[in-house]
Amino acid sequence: MEGIEQILPRVLRKMGVSRQVRQARVEAAFKEACGDYLREHVRVVAVQGSTLVVACAHPAIAHQLQMDSVRMLEAVNRELEAKPMTRMRFLSEA
Repeated sequence: MEGIEQILPRVLRKMGVSRQVRQARVEAAFKEACGDYLREHVRVVAVQGSTLVVACAHPAIAHQLQMDSVRMLEAVNRELEAKPMTRMRFLSEA
């Protein structure tokens, strides 16, 4: 007998919500990895394939995140089972 862990991904895929679930998991993991200060100044705009698109309140924040991108992507990927995030793209909200 299959457990919920095996059934749920198939059901979500059939309902067409697996992409939204993946994005929600990525957003939550990204916010956690950002820490208290940066969390208020950044937001995940989209998950496009293996690219994480992030809007930043200031170019300096985008620069800092770019320098920390390996650590940030590792934190996000720990929460995903498949298709890891491999790059970050930044947008300015300023």
